[in-house]
Amino acid sequence: NGKETCWTRCSRSTTFNVHGKSKSYDHRSLGILNGEWRIRKLFVWITESKWFDRFIIMTIIANSILLAFTDYQERIDPGHVSAREATMWWVDFAFSVVFAIECSLKVCAMGFWINKNAYLRDAWNWLDFFVVIISVVDWLPVGGGDNASLKSLRTFRILRPLRSINAMPRMRALIQSLLKSLPGLINVIAFLMFAFAIFAIFGVHQFKGALYTRCRITD
Repeated sequence: NGKETCWTRCSRSTTFNVHGKSKSYDHRSLGILNGEWRIRKLFVWITESKWFDRFIIMTIIANSILLAFTDYQERIDPGHVSAREATMWWVDFAFSVVFAIECSLKVCAMGFWINKNAYLRDAWNWLDFFVVIISVVDWLPVGGGDNASLKSLRTFRILRPLRSINAMPRMRALIQSLLKSLPGLINVIAFLMFAFAIFAIFGVHQFKGALYTRCRITD
């Protein structure tokens, strides 16, 4: 009837010119933030800044180093109390807050799902979003404390270093090239299996059990 539906309004795109490049995102991020609003333009400006990317990469590196210093002595001795772990918990909490803010800024800037350039339309962002969700669950009373079943979700923190792939476009291009080359490796694997089978048959035929009595104690 010539009227815009909610889906039509939300699926429209707005082009943002920031840092010498053009980006097309949802006209209304989350159905609320209009592309003409200054706060929305600020979000796009921040997330597209190279310094923002560098800060996130440095945060990921620092968090990866922190994970290497985790004290797992309590798994051997339940009564063990680590003073270092208490400090590291707050540092890890700070890292989690940074990652949550990064995710929130990108969702507000890019949109969540509807537009083709939205945050979750990029498969590389799925891992980032999953890591943030795990961190948020760990903050909740039901996710922390002595709840062993949900406390085990903290193990997924080891996925945080993988976020560097998404933060580094060149590395992401290399990973994509590697994944695209995997189907072509099937023929190589089939050829190697064929070669191994030939040599296996040849070995069995030549030795014919000649080493049978030399590989174990006999009379």
